[in-house]
Amino acid sequence: RGRNAAMADRVREVMESMVPELEDVQRRGLCSASEVKALVRRRERFEYLVHRPRATRDDFLRYLQLEINFEALLKCRRRRLGMTRQGPPDFAIRRRIHFIFSRAARRFKGDERLWMQWIDFAERRKADKRLERIYGRALAVLPHSVPLWTRAAAWEFEARSNASAARRLLQR
Repeated sequence: RGRNAAMADRVREVMESMVPELEDVQRRGLCSASEVKALVRRRERFEYLVHRPRATRDDFLRYLQLEINFEALLKCRRRRLGMTRQGPPDFAIRRRIHFIFSRAARRFKGDERLWMQWIDFAERRKADKRLERIYGRALAVLPHSVPLWTRAAAWEFEARSNASAARRLLQR
């Protein structure tokens, strides 16, 4: 088995994990069958792009933009249909976005802008537990990044009201 077969297996595994979420979106009437098919085709194309050995940062960013746009579309349609509560599809999309960010950050460890974009996304979604892990990973990989340290300290102080943790971060 060659490298391509292994990549195809990984892509198939990721694509199969999306099936329940997409069936739920269709069952709730948030997307038509043709829209789901188009989304699956685009996701599969992006999965192959990001699994390539020479995947670029832009491949990941375009994939992230697709998912963020899909999340916004579902939010609009949910509002239009009078569905106020978020459901499993919303959480699955957010989890997928974090998964893509995580893979991008693993691939491009030293890219401070990418880490900051992930932090921005997590802050907008108020994902505090996730933010704690992101800051931990980012600071471990980029220990000399002053903006990252100050932002982590500001988050500890402002969002979590933890002055002693913020002080410790600034003193490092």
